[in-house]
Amino acid sequence: MKRIILSTLFCTLALFACAQEGKHYNSSDFFKLNTVVGEKLGNIFTRTISFKSDDFPEIVYRVGGTGIYTVTKNDPNAPEFNGVFRYDGRPESHSKVAMNNGGKTVSYDGKASTNTDGSGVLYNSLIWGNPPPKIGKGDTWETTIPQPWELGGAGTQTITVMDIDAPNHMVRLKREGGAEGFYDGDIKQLSISKDGKPLKMSMTPGATHWVGYTIFKNGLVISDELMSTRTVTLTSDSLKCTAQQREYILLNAMPVTD
Repeated sequence: MKRIILSTLFCTLALFACAQEGKHYNSSDFFKLNTVVGEKLGNIFTRTISFKSDDFPEIVYRVGGTGIYTVTKNDPNAPEFNGVFRYDGRPESHSKVAMNNGGKTVSYDGKASTNTDGSGVLYNSLIWGNPPPKIGKGDTWETTIPQPWELGGAGTQTITVMDIDAPNHMVRLKREGGAEGFYDGDIKQLSISKDGKPLKMSMTPGATHWVGYTIFKNGLVISDELMSTRTVTLTSDSLKCTAQQREYILLNAMPVTD
């Protein structure tokens, strides 16, 4: 009898797991912004760019800091914030921030531009596209990024649903894609050290590949990491060489205590 009971229990658990595996939820549960006026949203972030080559010492650039957004308008389609930003080593800055068009457009103190950031506080449909109405674990959707952005050129990517925590409105996504050309704000020249002397090189980018994981909760980015890699060709009047470039961003939600 004990074997029959255990066998029945294991079968029930297996069926429950299969049912969960195939279950689908409204994507708005995870990606629609849900905040209240006065709420403070904080994040901490870093960005690193490295050029590694056999022809010169590795070159590395790093920047990091924090952003605090106080909700002044909690419209899910057009939220507004008072933002306080501190990049370590630079003066603290303050801006009125507004976002709309599915996060594609951002305005700082009334000056609007396309939001080409690789990560940020909210879901950005320029980078992530429009998810299907319902999503489940293992689902994918394809999206086209129509212009250069922070960690890539205009290209395509695949979004995969890795895990879902429906009661807490949390979802973990994988994004992987590729592109050609320069990034938004990309450098066109790189100063290297050759034989102990500085040398300015013109840069031609190769194809980029990126991959990373992101957790969303009620439209907010809770955890994000993304790595882009490519080969670049560097040329000057006296030298031509290649380098492996990798660039990554890390961003996490942080508590705001003040």
